Amino acid sequence: MIDNNIIFDDFSQNTALWCGGDMEPGELARAVEYVLENKMRMLSVPPDVVKTVWPWLERTDVKIVSRFYLTGNKINEKQISDATININNVLKQGANGAQIFLKSAGLGELVEQVHVIRDDLFFDKDLIIGLDIADVEPCDWKTVYEKLRKINASALMLVLTRDMGLGSDFPGRFFGAMNAWDTDNNFDLHFMLGNNPMRIEQVMRITKLIQPQMLENMRFFVNH
Repeated sequence: MIDNNIIFDDFSQNTALWCGGDMEPGELARAVEYVLENKMRMLSVPPDVVKTVWPWLERTDVKIVSRFYLTGNKINEKQISDATININNVLKQGANGAQIFLKSAGLGELVEQVHVIRDDLFFDKDLIIGLDIADVEPCDWKTVYEKLRKINASALMLVLTRDMGLGSDFPGRFFGAMNAWDTDNNFDLHFMLGNNPMRIEQVMRITKLIQPQMLENMRFFVNH
């Protein structure tokens, strides 16, 4: 269980829970209880866990999102086809949306193949695109945002895969992302930064400075 309660003291309205892939039913039950106790609004789980947690959350406001990964710099048609089939399955099992993680180089191919079926596949559901923030160059943010608008993404999830501590360029990279933010963007921002209040505070400060209207709908996923 999370023991760094300062995260919830300072950012309780913006936190969400990330459940690992090897949790037993009892652990999942405690995780759901934790989500409800802390008034979290979103829970991220592997695809095979959706059917377990949905009965516990179906009458709540908590959104269940399931995770999918597309590997490699180039995304092929089979990968996307398999992913859409699996996403459709979890949505039928009660998931409120899907998080699709991939390299920025593959985003264009995903968008081209999925945007035509996006509204049918994700009708009234969330489509969240996850990218490693270190994988996006400052000059590429405008293109990334354009592609996310085309696929009608619900949120962009920025992941800090490797934190270099005080030597990290994360604040500068996020500042660049916010500085390039387009007023036409109609999606939210989510983050997976680990249980690191310092990184969360950096995001909040930079956002408040540049795009304060985005703060309310931001979500920071913390590990269970």
